[in-house]
Amino acid sequence: MRALIYFPIIHSPQDLGSLSQVASNIRTNEQQNNYLDAVQQFWEMIGSTIEGLRLDYKTIKIYQDGLPVCGEIKEIVAEVAESGSLNHRLLQTLNQKGGMLIGTESPELLAREYALMTQMLSAVDSTETCSEDAQTLLDLRDEYIAQRIDETLQNNEMGILFLGLMHNIEKKLPKDIVVIQPLGKPNIIKGCNS
Repeated sequence: MRALIYFPIIHSPQDLGSLSQVASNIRTNEQQNNYLDAVQQFWEMIGSTIEGLRLDYKTIKIYQDGLPVCGEIKEIVAEVAESGSLNHRLLQTLNQKGGMLIGTESPELLAREYALMTQMLSAVDSTETCSEDAQTLLDLRDEYIAQRIDETLQNNEMGILFLGLMHNIEKKLPKDIVVIQPLGKPNIIKGCNS
């Protein structure tokens, strides 16, 4: 048996990198403030929930939305954490406690999504074709992530997955992986996630 603790997440501005400014430009000041408050509260809740689970971190594999399969995983996490990402600061803490960071996503699919999101966020009107392309790309990412978890999470191991709210990975995971959602799957907050 394999187990996966799954946290559907809200991305912070730091997690979005250069897309953050474009995304914030389409929000009103009130929406932006609400979003920032929600992100802060959300990551505090996730941190305290994980701490309450009393895990043996030396046996945990950590999977993260947007973290490519590459040889620079710790450096990427450190850079984003240093920019202020509560998500990546938590990843660093879990890694320092003994959790193993695992490259989770295809670099090629991430590059394609970045280009598409840049196009969509900078367009005055998002076209239906762009939305369909985004959904297709998200499905491909989910398939890759599920395959990556299947390849790296061994029998009698546990993983923690941090994945944006728009993802739909549950049905793509192998049947022998028990999925645990300590917080359930929250309602999507418009403009908060990808």
